[in-house]
Amino acid sequence: MSAARPGLFGRSGLGVVSLGLPVVMFVLLAFGAQDFFSVENVTNVNNQITALAIVSLGQLLVALIGGMDISVGSAISLTSVILVSLGSWVAVPVALALGVAIGLTNGVGVALFGVHPLIMTLASMTFVQGLALLIRSGAGGTVPTVLVDLAQGHVFWLPAALYWCIAAIAFASLLLYGLRFGLRLFAIGSNAQSAALNGVRVAGPRLTCYVLCSLSGVVAGVYLTGRIAAGDPSMGQPFGLDSVTAVALGGVQLSGGVGSVLGATLGTITLGLITNGMNLLGVSPFFRGVLTGLLLLCAISLQRRKAIGI
Repeated sequence: MSAARPGLFGRSGLGVVSLGLPVVMFVLLAFGAQDFFSVENVTNVNNQITALAIVSLGQLLVALIGGMDISVGSAISLTSVILVSLGSWVAVPVALALGVAIGLTNGVGVALFGVHPLIMTLASMTFVQGLALLIRSGAGGTVPTVLVDLAQGHVFWLPAALYWCIAAIAFASLLLYGLRFGLRLFAIGSNAQSAALNGVRVAGPRLTCYVLCSLSGVVAGVYLTGRIAAGDPSMGQPFGLDSVTAVALGGVQLSGGVGSVLGATLGTITLGLITNGMNLLGVSPFFRGVLTGLLLLCAISLQRRKAIGI
C-alpha cells in the first residue's frame, strides 16, 4: 500500500480543499442569498449542522483506524422511536445500551472476524433500521419535555444547539489529543501490523471506535428528536452517507491514519452551508442527495491511497 498523502498540516489531512471549500461556500452565500446573515437563518444553520457534527466526529474515530460506519444513521432512527415509546427516565439508558450493542456488533465483526466494515455496517444498518420501523412505522409520539428543552432551549441567549456542538468537539478533541487512545488510533490507521508489532493493542481500540461511533448516533438521535419534538423511524437515513462525506471533505483519509477534529468539523460546516444555501435559493431538496454523492466521489478521488475502508 502506498503512503498516505498528507495535507498542509501533516497527519491532520487539512489542505486547500478542506480549508478553502467552507470559505468559498460562505462567500458565495453571503453575496448570493439575501437572508443569509439574518439571526433566524444563522440559528437554522446551527440547528442543521449540530446532529451531523456529532455523528461526523464519531465517524472520524472509525475513519482514523481505516474503517467506516454507515449504520450510524440507523442508530439515530432507533433512538428516536425508543424515546417516544418509553418513559423519559428509561428511554435514554435503553437507547445508550442499544447504541453500545450496535457498536460492539460492528466492532466484533470487523476487528475479530475480519468482515469488511462496509459489509458489516451495511448489514447492521439494515437490521437496526428495520427494527426502528417495527417499533414505530411513522412519525409522531410525545417527546419528554426535558429533551425538548435541552434541544430547543437557550443558555445565556445562545441556542442550545451551539453547546451540543461544543461538547461534541471538546470530547472528540480530548480523545484524540489529550489521551494515549488518540495516538493508538493514528498508529493503527497508518499501519495496523506495524502498530501491533510495536506493542499497540489493535482489537480493543477498534472495538471502542465502533462503539463510540454508534453512541454518537444515539446522542444525535436524542438531539434531533428533541428538536422536532417527535419520533421518526426514518430521520437517521441520510446521516450514514452524510457523515462519511463530511469527514472526507475535511481531509480525513478513509484508509486511516490521517484526519483531525477540525477537518471533520469543517466538512460538516461545508455540507451545512450547502443545505442552507439550497434552501435559501429555492433549490429542490432532492438535488441535495445528488450533490452529496458527487462531493463524496470527488473527495475520495483526491485521496491517493489504494485501499478505502479496511
